[in-house]
Amino acid sequence: MRLIPREWTITGVLVTNLAAALSLGLPAELWRVALAVAAFLVHLTTFSPLFETASRRAVHWPLVALNGAVYIPILWSAELPILAYLFALSAVVLLVASHGRVRTAYGYVAGLALYASLVIPMRYLLGRPDAAELYGLALYVAYFVAYALYVESRLAFRNVDCAVPLLFWAPAAGFLLGSNPLLVVPAAEPTASLLQNYRRCQKVGDLESIKKMGKSILLRSFLFTALLIAAVRLGSTLPFAMS
Repeated sequence: MRLIPREWTITGVLVTNLAAALSLGLPAELWRVALAVAAFLVHLTTFSPLFETASRRAVHWPLVALNGAVYIPILWSAELPILAYLFALSAVVLLVASHGRVRTAYGYVAGLALYASLVIPMRYLLGRPDAAELYGLALYVAYFVAYALYVESRLAFRNVDCAVPLLFWAPAAGFLLGSNPLLVVPAAEPTASLLQNYRRCQKVGDLESIKKMGKSILLRSFLFTALLIAAVRLGSTLPFAMS
């Protein structure tokens, strides 16, 4: 069984999830950190068998249960809307997997949305986040979903319009920026990039170009995450911060 995902984008997202969750503030209880790291390792080492099983129109239920079990501690601390969102998104991905649609454009986007969203329960393992953190994490998830759509819109063999990523990102980011004006700093580059993608709409089809695009997006995601964490932490100290 392959322990590290062949899809290095997933590895990058999971590493960024853990880094983002920890960077928002470390708890006094070290066992909470251990729980978050354990969740990260479970997701990292089970992705490949889950994906391979889904590619055969099936669901590896024991591994699905294991991935969910690591978040049992947050069932008593997370708000109902947060839990409802995570359960609904998980159900969508499981439905896609059971129908063998994980390799389609929107199967890929749904899967990446779920893995990026794991930053939220991971943060809850470290302690209950405040409203400012949740808005920042929502922007984080929106970023990865927008760029999953961006990748699909660039691929010559996909039928995804280049306007789709921008149409998703613009209203999501616009709404979330109202919680903390400093979020405009991390949001600036993806907004400009997605706008340029809409205007130029340059498709790629060769493997080398696709790999280059993926690496560029991953590196930019690290910068985005660093700026986002800085904006959230600084914003929480300012008068306009939401509590």
